Amino acid sequence: MNGTFQYSYVLYANNNFINEKLDEIFGLLTKGVKVLLFSDSNFEILSTGYNVEKFLRAKLLQIHKEDITITEVLEVIDGQSLDIIEHIAKSFPQFNVEQFVIEHAPFDENIMVKAGAGTGKTTVMIERILYLLLAVKLKPAEIVMITFTREASRNMYNKLRESLFFRFQATGNQDILRLIEHLADIRIQTIHSFSKSLLKEVGSLGGFGLNVALRSFKQEKKTWIEEGLNRFFEEELSQASGTIETLISPLKLYELIDTIYDFSEKFEQKGFSTTEILEKTDFGKATIGNQRMNNLLQTVIRDVEHHFQEEKNQLNAVTMSDLTRQIDDIREKHGATAFENLSQPISHLFVDEFQDSDDIQIRLIATIQEAFTASLFVVGDIKQSIYRFRGAKHTAFKILKEKLEQRDIFIDDDKYFLKKNYRTTKQLLEQMDTYFSTWGEKGYLDYNVDDEESSDRLVGMRTGEEEEPLRIETKREETKTNMRTHILPRLVDCFKGIVEINQSKPEGEKREKLAVLTRTIEEARLVDEWCRGQKLLTKLEVGGGFYTSKAVRHFHSLVLALLYPSDGKYLSNLLDGPYGQGKEYLLHDLVNRKGSQEDAVNKLKEATTFPFDRYHRLLTYQPVLSVLRTIIEERQPYNWIYSRRVDELSKLLSDDYTPMKLQKQAINDTKKYQLNVGKLFEKLHQAFSAEFVSLQKIESWLRVQIATNRDEEEMTVEGMDTEIDHVHILTAHRAKGLEYHTVIIPYTERPFTTSFSKIIFDDNREKVGWLINKQGYEERKNEYFELLNPQDDTESIQEETRLLYVAMTRAKNELIIIRNLKNDNYNMTWSKLLRKTR
Repeated sequence: MNGTFQYSYVLYANNNFINEKLDEIFGLLTKGVKVLLFSDSNFEILSTGYNVEKFLRAKLLQIHKEDITITEVLEVIDGQSLDIIEHIAKSFPQFNVEQFVIEHAPFDENIMVKAGAGTGKTTVMIERILYLLLAVKLKPAEIVMITFTREASRNMYNKLRESLFFRFQATGNQDILRLIEHLADIRIQTIHSFSKSLLKEVGSLGGFGLNVALRSFKQEKKTWIEEGLNRFFEEELSQASGTIETLISPLKLYELIDTIYDFSEKFEQKGFSTTEILEKTDFGKATIGNQRMNNLLQTVIRDVEHHFQEEKNQLNAVTMSDLTRQIDDIREKHGATAFENLSQPISHLFVDEFQDSDDIQIRLIATIQEAFTASLFVVGDIKQSIYRFRGAKHTAFKILKEKLEQRDIFIDDDKYFLKKNYRTTKQLLEQMDTYFSTWGEKGYLDYNVDDEESSDRLVGMRTGEEEEPLRIETKREETKTNMRTHILPRLVDCFKGIVEINQSKPEGEKREKLAVLTRTIEEARLVDEWCRGQKLLTKLEVGGGFYTSKAVRHFHSLVLALLYPSDGKYLSNLLDGPYGQGKEYLLHDLVNRKGSQEDAVNKLKEATTFPFDRYHRLLTYQPVLSVLRTIIEERQPYNWIYSRRVDELSKLLSDDYTPMKLQKQAINDTKKYQLNVGKLFEKLHQAFSAEFVSLQKIESWLRVQIATNRDEEEMTVEGMDTEIDHVHILTAHRAKGLEYHTVIIPYTERPFTTSFSKIIFDDNREKVGWLINKQGYEERKNEYFELLNPQDDTESIQEETRLLYVAMTRAKNELIIIRNLKNDNYNMTWSKLLRKTR
């Protein structure tokens, strides 16, 4: 055992040799060196008397055994001898040699990892960062990791902290403790959060101040559209005959406004810069009768973008989806030099889910690399690129490689890959592969199985007990509601099976989950309604429900009651919630009581302990948000929420849920409510950070958010599923990155291509095609739409195939799909993709 150890030690030897070296091995472990032992089946370290549990938990000690005869001794220090590692891996198929090689790659290498579903990309990113921190001695502040969601950011940070903590527990190494203390210096952010931090530093180059705010411009955009239309109509109709009605037919004016707004948003979602919209986009020509509409659309969309840019600079504010656009505008005008003087230099830039990057994000990543000569680590799977509607490019790896090569930076996109799947059983993977391979042959999915080295075929590392893990049932129903008799019995049976599995698990062991994955939010809500009818506890995860949550609505009722204390309607709403906490017998008595409005208001106030006079006095000399916080602290709304939730659950759920489980669920729901209130105050401070805020402004802002904002997610409670079984109901998009014991995909009849109005673009982001289609009327479109639509339809089929791939690969043990043949004769659907072909 010779050499200087910085990070890891690999030993391939027989049982007798390793036993002779145990003192030296545990000496290395105590110093924090990762040790991987490869031995024969006779080796049993647990019986040697050494304290191994703490090293196993910290993953410092990893043991691999196979029933083979070992006659040689092989050693690898710090992953240097890859030929030896690959030689060892041939005899130990369970060993993930691909992860090991990526972890130990040269510290300054640009790395592009193609990671299949369930192959441990999070693990390999964590291990790579640990290598940089512990072996290379990189400072945490020099690392930036971009994730796709806030949840992924939290998960990555928690796992990294846990890994270091377990290492500290095992070794007592004070250097590791210091790393833990500075771990928050690693910037693990979503692309939008990262862009906002950049905009604060370089925003002055784009006309922004230091404290850039996030806000929605939806109402302003619609106002600008109306103003732009007025100008266009006035000029157009002064030069040509006709009326507004004939010009915009078959749309009504409000429909035209909504259509232009949607088209304008699509430019933003696709990542078009202001320069591209105003100067480079080409709407081309339109057929007879559509040229004026073509002129109208391009004129008003550009007009809105011009106003949008001016307003953002004036208010020092941007929208969430516009953050990366602003950074890209600065990059376009000033190049990589704009980012060279950031307060924190970037040595290593990690990007998770890279296949979901759009053009702007890809350019931003390439620019950061150039500005700091940073080393890149990008990981993803083009087969899971499912956000084309947001501008994501399933060719992201190729585009980034080309941009780097333009600066003579070469990256091998076939060098690093992960294929060993730790999620799904071998049997289920084999059944699913028959479909994936067929889709690859037809060009629907990037799925290569010809070359074993670069094959997309996942290698299952788990063995399941299910004889028929994939079941596809064929039905034909005209409506989604009619599918209830096919879906619900299977769902109930599967849920009972999950409950039985979890009841047999030891306490504290990770519980199994059942998920129903749908294509649309409406389908998910329909299944949720059916489950509640069966008194099953559900988790409906369709997103965007923060501003319609009870926490926000109750808070809105509080603000309204403080604003209008003489309005019986608002008082009643307050009393019926957690802040007013009305006396139910008095409220019931008031329903049938006759008298004046003033008398009714007084009686309502008698029905509550809410001290209106005191809070109104506080509002005269204390900041509004401070008073609102005082009300929450004093009224203790969470106690009311908990007690009501216990009663509600006992009535809603079946007797299978014990009182203890109901109480735990109520506690979780109350925690979620509390977290949502905390988030609401954060949003209020963001919205009104630079100005005096009144109750009227807060109420107006809340009313708009409740009515229009479906982008904000509710808060989640960590560990909510640890003891209580739910039916998880979510869209396939939201299921990405998650896993479930059993997955049910109940709806498969939705056509891939739609006949709705839409706007599309060519690959060079220059040609713009549009279609306006209102049922019962002739289509209106420009010539570019005819040119671009066939390719757009092809890409829609490919993305829908990738989405089905994502949905299917969420399953660990069992997958049930119901094929509805309703549209198979006329349209491309998931059902049609699932026809047996072999």
